[in-house]
Amino acid sequence: MRLLASLSAATLLALPLASHALDGITDRPGDFLATFAGGSASTDLDVLGASVFYNAGTDVFTLTATMSGAVGSTATGLYVWGVNRGAGAAGFAANGITGVRFDRVILLRPDGTGTVAGAGALPGGSVMLSGNTITATVSGSLLPSTGFANKLDYTWNLWPRDSAFAGFTAIADFAPDNANFTATPVPEPSTAVLSLLGLGGLVAWRRRRQSNS
Repeated sequence: MRLLASLSAATLLALPLASHALDGITDRPGDFLATFAGGSASTDLDVLGASVFYNAGTDVFTLTATMSGAVGSTATGLYVWGVNRGAGAAGFAANGITGVRFDRVILLRPDGTGTVAGAGALPGGSVMLSGNTITATVSGSLLPSTGFANKLDYTWNLWPRDSAFAGFTAIADFAPDNANFTATPVPEPSTAVLSLLGLGGLVAWRRRRQSNS
């Protein structure tokens, strides 16, 4: 029994912890681009944090971002996610942003609609707003690979923009500033059950040790 509990504990430690999914990336508050024409009053276009989660079992990406202000405060605000699926190019290199690479964009609107460029509109209910946070679910079928073998290898960047302005001056912020970040895997149900079994075995093992000491 001790051996089983020890193995369960070791298995648990080897698995990705659910709390890891909360990490994502953070972005400095108030770091509007100097070229942004909208000004610092557009706090809903200032990114504080962003995360992408991928569930391989359902082939669904969940994109979530938290802003400095309530989403929708800027009537003409938009939230653009760029994803590099393997053939991403530095689309903003001419503006000195060489680390943001993408080969498809996902456009989210504060009215709860969204579009994947080249693939059409997201289904109703895919985009959700809650105060300063905007979240969207995107089927992986809309984001086929352009070179990466695993969708967890895809990299991401978020750039809110004010559509009242044109070109690069419409972009308020990049998150991360001049780089992409990867998604966090969502554990499969079987993995989650195994984690719980391992945790249960670890607790039982510790209690038994305490009672024998």
